[in-house]
Amino acid sequence: MPPEDDVAGVDPLLEESRTRPSASLTRREGLTSTISAGAYALAAIATAIAFDVRPSSIHWLAALLFVAAYAAVSRVEFEIGTGSVVPTELVLVPMLFVLPPAAVPLAVGLAYLAGAAIDVATGQLRAQRLPVVLSTCWHAIGPAVAFAAWGSGHPTWHDLPVYAVALLAQFAFDLASSVVRETLGFGLSPARVLAFLRPVFLVDALLAPVGLLAAFAIDPEPLALLALLPLAVLLWAFARDRHAQIDNALALSRAYHGASDEARHDALTGVLNRLGWDEALAVAQTHLSDRGEPASVIVLDLDGLKQANDVHGHEFGDSVIRTLGHVLTRTLRDLDVIARIGGDEFAVLMPGCGVRDCDATIRRLTETIRRQRVDTFPLSAAIGGATCSSHGSLLQAQRRADARMYQTKRRSRVADETPPADRRAAN
Repeated sequence: MPPEDDVAGVDPLLEESRTRPSASLTRREGLTSTISAGAYALAAIATAIAFDVRPSSIHWLAALLFVAAYAAVSRVEFEIGTGSVVPTELVLVPMLFVLPPAAVPLAVGLAYLAGAAIDVATGQLRAQRLPVVLSTCWHAIGPAVAFAAWGSGHPTWHDLPVYAVALLAQFAFDLASSVVRETLGFGLSPARVLAFLRPVFLVDALLAPVGLLAAFAIDPEPLALLALLPLAVLLWAFARDRHAQIDNALALSRAYHGASDEARHDALTGVLNRLGWDEALAVAQTHLSDRGEPASVIVLDLDGLKQANDVHGHEFGDSVIRTLGHVLTRTLRDLDVIARIGGDEFAVLMPGCGVRDCDATIRRLTETIRRQRVDTFPLSAAIGGATCSSHGSLLQAQRRADARMYQTKRRSRVADETPPADRRAAN
């Protein structure tokens, strides 16, 4: 069977990135984003002060035009790879020439907040995520410092090395800030963050020369920035079409996942069925050696199900099976895999569980099950368990657990059939 994320052609990271704007922030996420946003604001102010940006040196009409253009372009999200990119490079590069470069980080932060405010007003973004928006502006610091320190103030081909350094500095600040924010705040690995940023860097690298060419036209007249609007509108149209295509792919993906999930779960108990168990065991086997930890398998066989069906009917027998499934779900850990692999047989996979933990779990399950009753019918199950090392076979562990379960069942049956006098003699 093909992997689920290949069915609709949508990377799960892209689907996850779509849900972020409307999701609530945890305390850790909010704190990390607020610190990053505050640090960016201080860095932007410090950059302006360090390079002596004065109000008189700013063309305020041009600044307002650039902030408005940047805010508009920042809302053109083109979904690609595992995330989305915005074509702000078209405005950022000319802005570095028209405005004092050291003032650009402040302008970028203001533009991003203005664009995000529209999303907050329309309900597409939670207001508590505004610090997250500001914390994504770190990319502006690097090129601003490079231009302020080494740029000539006017576009010239002689400064191409400076422009290359500025672009690399943009990528460096964007990567470093994103790794820190996403790792500390959102728990993503650096490799996963890089997967998000790779298409962003590619698009920025391709749009930077276009922005530079625009800077040559804009240098004598800031209003020439309007010449970029048709390209921005074209990108918006492509982004909108791409968004619609992904909407359709996600709808197909969700329909597939719903059908797939139903096919892998037992309708009576809600736990996995035999198909789901076999697939879960195969996946766990591939990751067993990577984790470097043991894993245990427990097999349970419900006692007296035939008697319950014969005496009380099959609906009552279903209630007995359902009760055992609920007991397992309540008693075991969230990370444990529970499945009904036969009519009256259940199996449990416990990652990271060694021999002692496995034995303790079996004792806990035995006592918990023994205390349960369905009407007047006492719940009982034979249980067997086995543990395998990080280089062992989970399938072999299941077979050993199954054999021990049957040994327990045979001992219990012999004990039930032994007359009381013989039991006393044996004792």
